[in-house]
Amino acid sequence: MKKIEWCAGLLSRPGALGGNDNYNNLNNLNANRQFNNNGRALGIAPLQDTFFMKTYNHLYSKLCSWENLEDAYWKARKHKTSSPKVQEFDRHWRLYLCQLSKELRTQTYTPKPLQKFVLRDPKTRVICVSNFRDRIVHHALVNILQPIFEPLFIYDSYASQKGKGNLSALKRFEHFLHRVTKNGRPAQDAKNNNQVAGFAFKADIRHYFDTVDHVILLNIIQKKVKDKKVTLLIQKILNNYHSDKPGKGMPLGNWTSQFFANIYLNELDQYVKHQLKAKHYIRYVDDFIILHHSKTTLLEYQEKILHFLAQLKLELHPNKCKIIPLHKGTTLLGFRIFYHYKLVKQRNMRKIMKKLHELLEKHRLKKTDHQQVSEVLQGWNAYAKQGNTYRFRQKLTEMVENGLKP
Repeated sequence: MKKIEWCAGLLSRPGALGGNDNYNNLNNLNANRQFNNNGRALGIAPLQDTFFMKTYNHLYSKLCSWENLEDAYWKARKHKTSSPKVQEFDRHWRLYLCQLSKELRTQTYTPKPLQKFVLRDPKTRVICVSNFRDRIVHHALVNILQPIFEPLFIYDSYASQKGKGNLSALKRFEHFLHRVTKNGRPAQDAKNNNQVAGFAFKADIRHYFDTVDHVILLNIIQKKVKDKKVTLLIQKILNNYHSDKPGKGMPLGNWTSQFFANIYLNELDQYVKHQLKAKHYIRYVDDFIILHHSKTTLLEYQEKILHFLAQLKLELHPNKCKIIPLHKGTTLLGFRIFYHYKLVKQRNMRKIMKKLHELLEKHRLKKTDHQQVSEVLQGWNAYAKQGNTYRFRQKLTEMVENGLKP
């Protein structure tokens, strides 16, 4: 591809460089029997399967290509077109992409400092926002790495992947709940039909994004990616985040952080599925849950997982690591789930109510439009209808309809 073609912008917008969807789907069929789950933990123990042994070189030129950068640009600006910085980039985007491509090809690219702000909803979190041109690089990098690593992920990893998400995870949990309880077998001395037999080991990783070890992450990536220029770019992105502990942590809010989070904890996924042989395991970012009919088995899993995570320099959150009888209800992704019904957390109901009030006030002041308010309501309703929330959803809908009246 000639540079003059890049700068003239003669190339049409290409599709996402996410690999062959049919191929990825074929290799991501089932957590317990799929082809791409037949291995050990990547980077912790050697993998024997030849599929896992395949490595990738000469990726950097593909990363820097006009096709990849343009695709990354469209992805980075999606839902961000109201931002003044995005609008400024849009005015001369072909020229800026040419400059970015040159910096990447000559390895003179340097990320700009992250902008940090504190988010309280309700717990306090520090969110890091990258410059728009850096977000383009993040998408360009993930475009190249995604087709390599996603086929290695287990089926029951649900965060930050196309076709996955919290609704899919909730449905999978219900499926596991039916299997473990043998379609609702009652517990001993059950007083109602929700008091089913079985247990859930519910846990999350303590301060996960702050404790990811850069050396371990790079070692995992280098098992598959042998292109040194790609790994040097990854190092630049990781080092752009300054944490209290050098060589540790990734910024919340970066697309690369979400993707690397899945690569890092795929080690745990593979261990749980293929060493512990746990059949009913689900992970969403740093939260995970295992269902089993035996509490003793889950206690054994807990002890072994603690030791395994130490190899990744991670630990379980002491206050959020519990083995709970299923009849008491299991908290997962904003719901408290019983066998016959699901309840949305009161905190989440208050949060959406507050957000819609704020959006309606902005609409009254003509600072936002009708469509944005409706999209927020529809998105939340799609999530909440997974539980027993009919009356509350009706209340929200009426509130928004009245608020949008002229």
